[in-house]
Amino acid sequence: MKIQVRAYAKLNLFLDITGRLPSGRHSLNIATQSVDVYDDITVSVLSTDNFGCRITCDNPDIPCDERNIVWKAARAFFEATDMNAEISVDIEKHVPLMGGMGGSSVDGAGTLVALNELFGRKLDTETLCAVGDKIGADVPICIKGGTQYSITSGDMMTAECECDCVFLCIYPGFTLSTAEAYAKYDENPTAVNTHYADFVSSIVCGRLSDGTKYISNVFTEIYRDNRIEKIKNDILSAGAISAEMTGSGSVVFGVFENEDKAVEAKNTLSEKYKSVFIARPTDCGVSVSER
Repeated sequence: MKIQVRAYAKLNLFLDITGRLPSGRHSLNIATQSVDVYDDITVSVLSTDNFGCRITCDNPDIPCDERNIVWKAARAFFEATDMNAEISVDIEKHVPLMGGMGGSSVDGAGTLVALNELFGRKLDTETLCAVGDKIGADVPICIKGGTQYSITSGDMMTAECECDCVFLCIYPGFTLSTAEAYAKYDENPTAVNTHYADFVSSIVCGRLSDGTKYISNVFTEIYRDNRIEKIKNDILSAGAISAEMTGSGSVVFGVFENEDKAVEAKNTLSEKYKSVFIARPTDCGVSVSER
C-alpha cells in the first residue's frame, strides 16, 4: 500500500500570547491561513507485523530518526488505532525550515492523514486532530487547513470568509529560535493585543482582506530584530497593504490585493532577497495527490 499527500503550509495572520494554560503551554490568540506552499509526503506500508518508521528526506538538515515529527506522528497513530505496521515515509521538502510556516508540523499532519487514508479512515477528523495535538500544537491546524482562529477555550474555529488576497513571502536566510522567543516573553511578558476581536469579527463577517489592518505578531515585538523590520518595510514599499512576520519567524509576508501586484513586487524584491515566493490562500490542509 502506498499513498502520496500534499501537506500545506500556513501563515499566522494574528499571533499574541495571553498567558499560560494548565498544561504548561502558552495560551494564544491566533489566526492562521493555509497557503499553497506544500511538502510532498509519500507513505508506504512495508509490513503489518511490528512498528517501524523509515524516513528519507531531500533536505540533509532534517533528521530522519525518532527526532523527526513524522516518526512521532506514526507512533501516535498506531497507538491511537491499536495497530502496528512498518512504514517508509519520504519527504520532498518545499516549506521553509524554521520559517514559521509550520515546517515540521505540516509533515506530521501529512503523515497522520496519509496513514488514516491507507488504513481505511479509522479516525474522524477531530480524533485525528487530537492525536496530532499530542505531538505539536500546530499539527491540528495543518490537518484542517483553511482560515482558522482560536476561541476562548483554545480550540480553533474555521472562518468561511472570502480569501480575496495574495501573499508574498520572503525567507531571509536566517532562522529565529521559538524556544528563545517564548523564554524572552516569560522574562518580560507583553501586554495583550486588544485588537484580536476586531480581527476575528472582520474576517468572520467579511473578507480576509478586511482584517489586514489588524494583522499582528507578538514575536515581532519580542525580537525587535532590525532585519525583520527592514524586510517588512521593503515589502510595504513594494505595494503590500500589510506586512508581518509569521509564527516565531523568520519568514515575512506581505498581503497584496491581487496576484499581478504580488508578482510585480516579487520581481522587484528578488533583486535583493534570495528566496521570494508567492503563496495563495487555500482551504485545504492536507490533500491526497496519488494512491
